Amino acid sequence: MNTFRFASALLLGATLSMTACKKESASEFEQENAPYTAQFNFKTKSQTLAQSADGKPYAKVVVEGTGSFSFAGDVTFTDEFDYGVTTGLGLHKATYTTSSGDKIYTAMTTQVQVGQSNITGTTTFTGGTGKFAKIKGSSPNVGPKPGATGEGSWKEEGGKVTF
Repeated sequence: MNTFRFASALLLGATLSMTACKKESASEFEQENAPYTAQFNFKTKSQTLAQSADGKPYAKVVVEGTGSFSFAGDVTFTDEFDYGVTTGLGLHKATYTTSSGDKIYTAMTTQVQVGQSNITGTTTFTGGTGKFAKIKGSSPNVGPKPGATGEGSWKEEGGKVTF
């Protein structure tokens, strides 16, 4: 009987020790600084013209769409942004929802250059829920100007993500 208790205590101690070692050496992230790509399609839901305090016109725009991140699979999203009519600068806040229900939050800046056919910018991860609660990273983004129907697309390549 004492031999059984002693062996059980040794086994329990060894298990606890191995668990502690694993926690110390394992990363808290599923992916760290991992390259990713993304592709999205959207349609403009609403657009309202306004004027800033300094008198410059801007548009408050909401777009909705679908797409995918290479690290998260298919997503739906809503992107709300202010677009400077005279500057071509867009300041975005987007929320992506994965098929499992987790959310990914981003801030984006985009710039339309006069005479150019593409919009360029940067996507920065600002947080999320579930497995993406600690997400961080960024990527350049690029896409053609939206068409007259308010539909468009963009892609992200060359970025890195940690979550």
